[in-house]
Parts: sequence; C-alpha cells; structure tokens
Amino acid sequence: IRPQHIVPVKAGMDGDLDSFLVDVGQDVFEGQALARIGASGLEQARGAAEAAVSAAQDQVARAESAVAAARMESSRADANQQRSRMAGDRVQQVWDRQQTLFRAGAGSRQAYEKAQHDFESARQDSEIMDKAARASTEQLTSSQNSLTAAQKNLAERSQDLEAAQNNMQSAEVRSPVDGLVVARNGEPGKPALGDLFEISTDMFALEVVLEPPPPVLNRLRPGQQALVLIPDLQSAGIPGTVKAINAGEVVVEFQCTLPAVKPGMLADVRFKVE
Repeated sequence: IRPQHIVPVKAGMDGDLDSFLVDVGQDVFEGQALARIGASGLEQARGAAEAAVSAAQDQVARAESAVAAARMESSRADANQQRSRMAGDRVQQVWDRQQTLFRAGAGSRQAYEKAQHDFESARQDSEIMDKAARASTEQLTSSQNSLTAAQKNLAERSQDLEAAQNNMQSAEVRSPVDGLVVARNGEPGKPALGDLFEISTDMFALEVVLEPPPPVLNRLRPGQQALVLIPDLQSAGIPGTVKAINAGEVVVEFQCTLPAVKPGMLADVRFKVE
C-alpha cells in the first residue's frame, strides 16, 4: 500500500547530508525543517558574519559620537571666531581714530600706544580663532568621512550576514506541505542526492501496486471494480478501482478512513471478471 498523492522533497543546495530531523511516519507541517545539509560550516560562517556586523555597528556608534563632538567643537569655534572678529572691529575703529588724532596732534601718545597694543592683541586673537575654526571644520569633515566609511562597512557586513543566513536557510531542507513522511533516503555524512523525503498529503487516498500473472492481467481494464483486503486487519474489504495498467503493473486506488491502514502494509486485491 502506498499514498496516491506524494510530494518529493530534494535538497536546496549541494553538499553532504548533515542530519535528519524527522523520521518516517512522522506528521510534518509546511515550512518545518526536515534535514540539514553541511550545516556545521555554514553556522561558523554565520557566526563570523554576526560578529563582523556587531563590530561594524560599534564602529558606526563611535563614528557618530565623534561627529557629534566635532559638530559641537566646530560650533564653539565658529562662535569664538565671530566674537573675536566683532571685538577686532571695535578695536580697529578705536585704533583708526587714535591714529587720526595723534597725527593731528590732538591725541596723547599714551592713548595712541594703548590703542595700537589693543589692536595687535585683537589681531593675534583673531588669527588664533580663525585657525581654531579651520581646524574644527577639518576635524568635522574628517569625522563625517569616517562615519560614511563606517556606515558603508556596516552595510557590506550586513549583506554578508544576510547571505550567510540565506545559506543557512538553504542548508535546511524544509517541508513544502503539511503531511506524513512516508519515505526517507540518504545517509548522514554522504552527499544529499535525489529525493531525500516523500511526503503524503492525503493519507485517506491510497493505492496498491500489483503484478498479476498474464492470464489475470489480460482480463483487467482501467476503471474496473476491485476489493482491497488487508490481512493484518480483521475488517471487511475496501472497495477500489483499477487506476492504471502499465508494463505488467496494475494500480488499484481506494479511499480508506481507517487510521490503522498505513503505507507499506501488504494487501490482497480481488477482482470480479467476466
């Protein structure tokens, strides 16, 4: 006896079969992991990718902090530069006035020299503030460039992690349907080839494959009525129908709601022929 409706399940990638996660006769649901293909190496790759993403995130966080600090310093330096320039403008006006008065003989030398000293001091302070503003601007630009590079690195590492996770998903053979595992093929440690699983989607729709002798085979036709008897069960026969005849094989289909009837059991089939 075998199910009429079987869904074969192959491995999604090449590699050695790492382990089976379900047994024959076990009910499975759509999306459930059935087996793993070479998962050990892929898990290491995913772990390395996760560590790289974590390190890249830390790098971005440090770069963002550096940019924030550089912005504050640049803002402070710009404010100091503006105050220095305003103070310099006021001192410039006093210095210009004292020069005019002194040349006209209307100002004292002491006031002239004080104005000159204040002007030189203001000029030197303005130069210092200008240099500080330029340095802070350069530092901000450098910090922003470092942040951009860190964000790019994070994006690349995130792509690597996504690829590693996709590989892990490919390494897990998952059930495409809800059903019952009726066959399992392959051996852990060896290449995963062909159909690893066969899943029945309807355990009530069953069939029996027969190889009757030629005298009987010649008297059978598709659509012919049959009676399926299961020696292991003390029950009445189950009505069936000849589904197909091909190369000496006869397939008889039948519907059975008895939970005791399972794929793999032997059955006798009787036909009423003219």
